[in-house]
Amino acid sequence: MQLYHLILSRRWPLSLIESRPYRSALLLGAGTGLLSASLGATVACLLQALLPRQILGPSAAAALANLAPWSLLVMGGFLIPLWETCAAQWLPLEMGRLAGFNDIACVALAAMVFGAGHYLNGGLAHGVCAAIAGALFATAYLVMRPCGYLPAFWASFVAHAVNNLLLLLILLI
Repeated sequence: MQLYHLILSRRWPLSLIESRPYRSALLLGAGTGLLSASLGATVACLLQALLPRQILGPSAAAALANLAPWSLLVMGGFLIPLWETCAAQWLPLEMGRLAGFNDIACVALAAMVFGAGHYLNGGLAHGVCAAIAGALFATAYLVMRPCGYLPAFWASFVAHAVNNLLLLLILLI
């Protein structure tokens, strides 16, 4: 609830968001996804420019390179974000809330889980970019959490899907 009050309460009262929680979650998720893709691309470029290639590691998405473009978009834009939202946002955030963590600690936990998973599959650059994205996705989740599990999950999933689709479209073009 802290993040909701910090981010949305001045512009949109909870009663307005609760009247259309999925629409609000969709808009929040889309905006978060745009921010995440922009920030992720910027950080990736900075890391590429500043660090040696050996430290950065391979691409975590290299295994998806053999897929047809439409399959890649379905996997990267729907199925993978669905799984990762469950494993790296919903589960750690709800476990953190049950353990009594505040919102900032929950965001940090989810960002570390998300970043660690991508680091193990793709190296330092992918892990750092994913940790930043994971923090943004977790923030979207917690902002919508006062409206329930599903709107919160929807906001995080949409943010993740928009992020992935934008980055995949850039790579495919």
